[in-house]
Amino acid sequence: MQRVWCGEVRGVMGAMHKYQVNSLGGFLRKVAIDYLRYGYTRYAVRTIPAHKDAEHIDEKILRAYNVTFCRTTRLRRAKQGNANVVYIRFRHRFILLATEGTHDAFNAIDSLDFCATPLLIDGYTIGIKGGTPCVMIAPRRYKMIRSHLHAIALFNEARVTDYLRNISPFSFPGIVRQKRRLLREVNRKRKRAGLSTIKIEFRFTKKDAGAPKIAAH
Repeated sequence: MQRVWCGEVRGVMGAMHKYQVNSLGGFLRKVAIDYLRYGYTRYAVRTIPAHKDAEHIDEKILRAYNVTFCRTTRLRRAKQGNANVVYIRFRHRFILLATEGTHDAFNAIDSLDFCATPLLIDGYTIGIKGGTPCVMIAPRRYKMIRSHLHAIALFNEARVTDYLRNISPFSFPGIVRQKRRLLREVNRKRKRAGLSTIKIEFRFTKKDAGAPKIAAH
């Protein structure tokens, strides 16, 4: 039977549930924008074994952590000093996010805090910088991309431009700043060599562009 959360019915069999996301971009946005910026600063990440029924696990976790997507219920719990817990699943990985407060089930498990330990997932990080949620290319991957860009900076302009455009399909502010920094470094190197500079405009957008393209291996 389809469970109803405060009047919210999530479709029929086979439909995407509110706690499920079908792309990495959707996961990054849901965690950072939908929850982290509203105080869900504690988290725990787990993987569902491939042989397990993910939807069965969903139901068990929703029940065990008393997850609700009802805003009124969450506000009432917060006023009582209790933590709210939300559940997000991307394929066979899931994350539990919690606000500050009392929650016996969540407090009983090992968890991390975004303020101290950014979440690393598929070459990206979600953390907090200057009190604001921040999605960025993970340090190790960024270092690889930067190294490769410096190696090809003086190559044909079209090749360098194509590489820069395909670093990441995401346009979160933190990632855009990283792209702009890389572009400035490449252009400084090309200018010193007397070559034309690369002209690309990286902008902040709200779109989810799907799975990331990997520019460095």
